[in-house]
Amino acid sequence: MMPRLRTFSKASTEKRVVDYRALPKLLRRFSGREVLLITRRHPDYIKDVKGEVIWISKADHPKAVPPSRMHAIEQITWESLNNGVEGVIFDALEYLMVEHGVETTLKFVGKLRDMAMYKDKEFYVTISEGLDEKALALLKRIVE
Repeated sequence: MMPRLRTFSKASTEKRVVDYRALPKLLRRFSGREVLLITRRHPDYIKDVKGEVIWISKADHPKAVPPSRMHAIEQITWESLNNGVEGVIFDALEYLMVEHGVETTLKFVGKLRDMAMYKDKEFYVTISEGLDEKALALLKRIVE
């Protein structure tokens, strides 16, 4: 007997790869709901987030997680999903690609997406026009 495939919320049919300039609009979609934002933007400039902000940075700051500690980002994501966040927004794709390469970063994003989907939560990735066509196609295949 074949196992029954799990169906996900309406978010599973939406576009999950969005332009980085749409981040404020994306955050408004979570208005009143907790979200985990993983970003390169300094947390002092992020005002509209109810939930947690992880700042991926080499700076010495309480909200900063160095890009070399992807396992820590993964652990915080899992804990946040278990503690009630309604979604994850990954706003640091290109930075991790520079630090770790395309393949490693896409695998990492895929793992974060899978964790969110397992918990039936929303998952989005913001991108810039700096992403080449092949990487974008792979990212969309992994995330959407």
